[in-house]
Amino acid sequence: MSCMENINRFIIPNDVIATLMQIYKYIGKNDIYSKIASPDIERIVEQTIEKDTYYLGKLLKLDITDARLHLIISKKSIAKNREENILFNLKEILTDIQLKGENYLIQSNNQLNLINYIYQNQYIKFDEEKKLGYSGKYSKRNELDKYNQMVEESRGFVEPIFMSLNYFIDIYNLQPFTSNNKTIAYLMLYLLLLKSEVHAFRYVSFFEMIYNEKETVEERILDASFNWAEGIPQILTFIRFMLDLILRCWQKTDEILKAYEIDSNINKSDNIENTISSFKGNIFTKDDIRLVHPYVSESTINRALKRLRDEKLIKPLGKGRSAKWMKITSF
Repeated sequence: MSCMENINRFIIPNDVIATLMQIYKYIGKNDIYSKIASPDIERIVEQTIEKDTYYLGKLLKLDITDARLHLIISKKSIAKNREENILFNLKEILTDIQLKGENYLIQSNNQLNLINYIYQNQYIKFDEEKKLGYSGKYSKRNELDKYNQMVEESRGFVEPIFMSLNYFIDIYNLQPFTSNNKTIAYLMLYLLLLKSEVHAFRYVSFFEMIYNEKETVEERILDASFNWAEGIPQILTFIRFMLDLILRCWQKTDEILKAYEIDSNINKSDNIENTISSFKGNIFTKDDIRLVHPYVSESTINRALKRLRDEKLIKPLGKGRSAKWMKITSF
């Protein structure tokens, strides 16, 4: 039996319930966070999508240099080859999920169309397998349809985050298509978590969190997949890990939006100056500033740096996006 078929038999331990309760405290603040971020929400979500595209591209091991990844994602360059076209298509899909995910139907024909849209010029179809009781081959589409129907039928009866994680393990192991199954599994998890009102992923990149812990993620997926084919998957360690990751995303979102609210109420340029002054070392980059002020615009950062340079408080150590700066004196 699959994870989805076993879902009503699964006994949720107390520690998992406790983590879910903490997550739901943050979900209850969705409207508050949305109101805080409302002046810049389009730019905030766009930045999150760009990060998601970058790190999903890295997870899928697209053969694209970092420089080209940044240029294509920021729309400063057009795709020149197949790999770059895939990256561009991924960004379009992630944008659509972020902005219109509520309208997505979890159906096999939609999933097939989605994967073929991303990997254009590849003919991807439903995979087939030998199955006991069938003279020929059995299309995995039938299994995928069964899981998708369970998703729809579980709404209002099964906790949606828990359901999303179970579904992910099923589709990850089923490998319903002839290629690129990892892509569809991750996209469906991304979609279902957003549908579960985990709006932390509007402000914090889901795929960045996954990429930064990819070795552990892969280990937990393997744990969950143990004996999956025999119908007795071991999913608990994966659920614990993912719920902890989701909770950390919410905590990071809370910190970011509190800082954003402060930035919105004071002179942003002065706030950047205070941040630079607080750096322990004398050498810093724009990326160091963005870690503290992720939603401050590039032009605002540039204005603050120019003013401090003109006042001979800092000086550049190079040119370009990754140039370093040095504090000349304490201020």
